[in-house]
Amino acid sequence: MIIDSHLHLPGRREGKTLADSKQELLRELEECKVDYAIVIPDNVPTSAIGSLDEVLGLVENERRLFVMGTINIWKDREPHILKLDQLFRTERIVAVKIFPGHEPIYPTDKRLTPVYELCVKYDLPIVIHTGGKKQGKYNDPKFIVKVADRHPGLKIVIAHYFFPRVGYCHEMTRPYENIYFDTSGLADDEVIAATGLQKIREILALTAKERPSSLVFGTDYAQCSIKKHVALIESLALSKEFKEMIFSKNAIQLFKLRLK
Repeated sequence: MIIDSHLHLPGRREGKTLADSKQELLRELEECKVDYAIVIPDNVPTSAIGSLDEVLGLVENERRLFVMGTINIWKDREPHILKLDQLFRTERIVAVKIFPGHEPIYPTDKRLTPVYELCVKYDLPIVIHTGGKKQGKYNDPKFIVKVADRHPGLKIVIAHYFFPRVGYCHEMTRPYENIYFDTSGLADDEVIAATGLQKIREILALTAKERPSSLVFGTDYAQCSIKKHVALIESLALSKEFKEMIFSKNAIQLFKLRLK
C-alpha cells in the first residue's frame, strides 16, 4: 500500500475547473499505484490549487482522499481557528499545515500558538514547510526545535527535510521524539541538484533506522513527480518492512487515517 501524505491538486488552467483537477489527480494516483493521499489546500480564498473550503467540498465523498487544514494568521485568525477545531472534531481534516518561507513568518510566531494547542488537543500533526535557500531563514529547524520544546505533546512534521541542508536538519532534530519528516520534494531534480542524491538517500535511510515511525511518504505532486518519489524510497538501502512503514504504516498511525 502507498499513501501520499503531501500533495496538492494540479493547478487550475484555462478552461479547467478544480473538479477537473481532482479527476487528473485521481488518474495520476491510479497510474502510480497510490492507494490514498492527503490533499493540501492553499491558505488563501482564491488559489489555483484550491482553498480549504473548495478542497473539502471536492473530496467529501472521495474515499481515497483526505484533507489537511491550512490557516492564514493575518486574516480572520480567531474565527478560522474555531473552524479548524470543528473540522478536527468532525474528522474532516487530519492535520494543519503552515507555510513559513512562503510567508514571512517563523514557526515560533506567538500567533501560531493556538494552532499548535489545537493539534495537541486532537493529537494530530502540524506540518511545517521547510527548505529552500531564500525561504530557509524562516523555517530553519533551530526554530522548529523551540516549538517542540514548548509543546512536547505536539507532533511536528518537517516537510521537505529542510533541503538542501538535510544533514543539518537531521542533527538538529535528532533528540526529538515528537518531530517527524515527510519525503515530499526530495526526488525533485532541482532539490537533488542542490542537495545531492546520495546525501538524501543516506539521511532518509538513517532516519528510518534510528526512529522507524518518524518518516512518512510524500511527493509534493503536482509540482513534483509521484513516480520519482516512489523510486527514491525503493532505492533506499532498507528492508521491505522499513519501506512499508514509510509508504503507508507510519502515515496511518500519525494522521489517524480511517481507510475505507
